[in-house]
Amino acid sequence: MRVHFSCGDNLDLFHFGRTLAGLYAQPGAAIRLRRVGWISNPLCAAIEVDGLRLAIELSDHSDWWDQGLLEWCDVYAKRNLNARHVSALQQKIIPLGLNWACRSRRSMAAALTAIAPTLPRASKGRLREIYRYLATPHWKAFEQDPRQPVDRTILFQTRVWEAREAPGEYGINDQRIGLLRALKKEFKHRVVGGVVPTPFAFSFCPDLVTNLPCRQPQYVRWAKKSLIGIYFRSLFDSLAFKMAEYLAASKCIVSEPILNQLPAPLDFVCTYHSADECLAACERILCDPSLAQAQRQQSWEYYLAQVRPDAHWADLLQRTRQHAIAGRAVSAN
Repeated sequence: MRVHFSCGDNLDLFHFGRTLAGLYAQPGAAIRLRRVGWISNPLCAAIEVDGLRLAIELSDHSDWWDQGLLEWCDVYAKRNLNARHVSALQQKIIPLGLNWACRSRRSMAAALTAIAPTLPRASKGRLREIYRYLATPHWKAFEQDPRQPVDRTILFQTRVWEAREAPGEYGINDQRIGLLRALKKEFKHRVVGGVVPTPFAFSFCPDLVTNLPCRQPQYVRWAKKSLIGIYFRSLFDSLAFKMAEYLAASKCIVSEPILNQLPAPLDFVCTYHSADECLAACERILCDPSLAQAQRQQSWEYYLAQVRPDAHWADLLQRTRQHAIAGRAVSAN
């Protein structure tokens, strides 16, 4: 399999880490990474696989597409795909699936080689972005199979955002803080985590700011210990990294409804529409070891089939080929 991966000078390696790790894990793949001038968005890449053109777009926004890539490609894999927002070339678009920040040694070495010529003129901000990628754990560091013992605790860790950081996202801070307070009131010390410390967090909800690990490598090791992970929507209703992280750690997941389209439904997670429903779901899991074990197993199986970098890329490539063939058949008729 011959693969050409094209991106701009400013590729967001932190967000593309899982894609690159999965690509370099494919058996027998001959991969060439190259920088091109016609791709300017750091969350976009163009991939050619044995004559098939695949675009990957990782934006938080379900109402945005890279029009140039959309016209160029045979298939456009979008991270945040929502039926409420459609494009004129909707027939090309498929869901990318869950993403999260991770890497592998081979993919990291290849990525650094590809961007090396840009480093002498890189800004301090760009160098910080690259360091953020380098500090990301290997994808296997997130894994914990359901046979491993865990604490009967509920993980809830979140950020709060200033208005300038999340324009248009009215109420998201209050939603998160209200749910966290309800969980802490009901389950007390069994709720671990809190609000990530930032200057705004100390002014907005100082009593909820956590002193537990927040830097990613330390957080990943610590967060695997909890039985339950609480999932809530990310900014602009995007799919948050935490869902993939929870699945990799075989957690029981209590989640807000997932509005985004996925290659395979997350129909085994416990869904809540209110704080009371969230509390009730947590209580059921904590009180029923057989239910907890079954949900951990389902999370792990979904991870192995849909989220693990090597499996995700293999599945994406298969779906891309099938979608392209179906599209050509429709065009021919």
